[in-house]
Amino acid sequence: MKNSKKEIMKSLFNTYPAWTVEPYVHWAVNVSLYSAKTRSYMIKKGIHFTEASPAAGVAGAKDRWAEVIVPALGYSTFPVLDLPDGTFISDTTAIIRYLEEQHPEPPMLPSDPMMRALAWLIFNYGTEGLLLNAQHYRWSFSESADFAAADIGRAIAGPTNFEVIKMIGENFQAMKLERFPTEVGITAETIPAIEKSNQLLFDTLDAHFRHYPYILGGRPSIADAAMMETLHAHLGRDIYPANIMKKTAPALFRWTETMNRPGIVDAEFSQVPQEYLDSDNLPGTLLDFLKLVSDDFGPQLEASVNVYENWLATDPERPEGAIITIDGTAMNRQKIGEMAYSHQSITIKRDAWPDIPNMHQYVLEVVDMMDAKEKSDWSQLMQSVGGEIFVTTRLSRPINIHKHQPPYAYVLGAKSV
Repeated sequence: MKNSKKEIMKSLFNTYPAWTVEPYVHWAVNVSLYSAKTRSYMIKKGIHFTEASPAAGVAGAKDRWAEVIVPALGYSTFPVLDLPDGTFISDTTAIIRYLEEQHPEPPMLPSDPMMRALAWLIFNYGTEGLLLNAQHYRWSFSESADFAAADIGRAIAGPTNFEVIKMIGENFQAMKLERFPTEVGITAETIPAIEKSNQLLFDTLDAHFRHYPYILGGRPSIADAAMMETLHAHLGRDIYPANIMKKTAPALFRWTETMNRPGIVDAEFSQVPQEYLDSDNLPGTLLDFLKLVSDDFGPQLEASVNVYENWLATDPERPEGAIITIDGTAMNRQKIGEMAYSHQSITIKRDAWPDIPNMHQYVLEVVDMMDAKEKSDWSQLMQSVGGEIFVTTRLSRPINIHKHQPPYAYVLGAKSV
């Protein structure tokens, strides 16, 4: 006897606790850095979603992107998550925090406070700390740039409009290269540091993924999703860096494939329990990775927070809700000044944005709820990997994500009483 529709749906919901009858719509493109983060998160979470691009739209709403979403935002950005109620969210961190709250099962955050803080720390690093790697390996090498430019052209113009695809791709590539020195600090002088850091990243994670299917052990987390931004969307797809990854870090490349398919168990690691690691017994491979995060991302955090505090000091009476940017307007990248920091012993000079300070708050949010022993253990762990900056750095005034309603921007939180 065939199963009834009701029984089938019950089985589906039991298998995928986060499943909804009506799907979310994920406005995204394969070439997009940030789309890789939310896509892999939703795949592993078991979220029911469909993906749409500006060129094709989505069934029944082909023009929604151009006629509703972009005018409301005031700029174009990917990804955007359309909710069943007709509203949308325009930031990956805001999307993931929303979905994790709406669909707590299966969790993509460890319950153990130490592991949860680590998840948010790596989340910040994966989201913003690898931007230079992503941009350099995509746009500095012609084979990667041509591949990515064609992807961008198809997403915007459609797959058959060859002349427009070529024009859009060439214009986008020229724009990126022109902005490299000031916006992200990629120059002839800084490229050796970026490439050294990237090879260390490949080596360290490849060693880890020979023992564990995911960054924090036997279960995927928000840390994995954030790392997929650069490691899949750019370094795992673009021709030049993907060849390097396949040759020098095949276990890392395998992880990028695992993160893009549903389910938790990886056939190569079926013996690994589907659990997060024990914070009291972290493996050397994860500690080595955390040392790299501390070395390369700690200085970025410190520099960006300093710029944010300097921006605050220029007008201490800014009201709650003020947009955090030099000119006070919402935009895709809200510049708050310029920063300089050491990266593999070379100084990087580039624009500073509020993204890194904002996400650091989620680490502190977890740490502040720890008991005395947990806080001591966290401090000792960070000290052991050279990450004291992640313990001592705090914002004098909070940053709020305002990406679910206008203005679609990072805005100032309330002053502390």
